[in-house]
Amino acid sequence: MFLKIGIIASILVVGGIVFSSEIQAILPNTSTTGIDSFETDVNTITSKSFESAEQKIGSSVKKAETKLTDFGHQTTDTAKSTINSSAEQIETKFSEIKQNSTEYVEENISDKFSFLDPSK
Repeated sequence: MFLKIGIIASILVVGGIVFSSEIQAILPNTSTTGIDSFETDVNTITSKSFESAEQKIGSSVKKAETKLTDFGHQTTDTAKSTINSSAEQIETKFSEIKQNSTEYVEENISDKFSFLDPSK
């Protein structure tokens, strides 16, 4: 039994020695003063976690805002081009109708009222 406890304790000591720099980086105050410093380290880790989460959320919100703004501009541009194209088509059709009406009047009605034309 004592042999097992001794093996486990030696593994923990060797692990502490091997990973001491990592432990010191994660929990810088723990190795010096005990429980109070551990509480400080936990608070530091918590605040770092909150800051990291805030930064990630902030950047995500900015990205989403940018994408939505770009989508809005694209939608507006597409709507404008569609409206302009439709207006041009309507204008072309009106011009054709006007031309056809003028030609019809000239061909059919002018001949019937030729007696009013002073040049004849």
